Amino acid sequence: MSGAHGPLTRQPNVSLTGMLRPVAAILSAIVLAAPLTCLPDPARAQLSPQTQSQCELSAIRDTRSAFAIQTIRSACNWLALNGDSLLNESLKPYYVCIVQNLSGAQSDAAASAIVSACRSADPR
Repeated sequence: MSGAHGPLTRQPNVSLTGMLRPVAAILSAIVLAAPLTCLPDPARAQLSPQTQSQCELSAIRDTRSAFAIQTIRSACNWLALNGDSLLNESLKPYYVCIVQNLSGAQSDAAASAIVSACRSADPR
């Protein structure tokens, strides 16, 4: 029987690759979108420069050592970007020590001794 509704009517041939295309598309979308969900929220990203600036201004004040100023800026940058991260919790005390103790350093030698003391107090 060759009628349209007869028992020998052939069903459309659905290939396995045709079924896998939507699955592959979904998986690709998940893989490509995953890094976007891990980005910091916009509010935190906007507060980072303000937090860093406040940290620098309060710590640098009357510091005269160029080495101390650069180290304070680096520490404030790290704290602004990573200070709230649980992944970096073990590193945070070192940077806090730098910001708290380098403030007011008058010479590079004094600043270097303070950095060494912070490293010794918090061996990473």
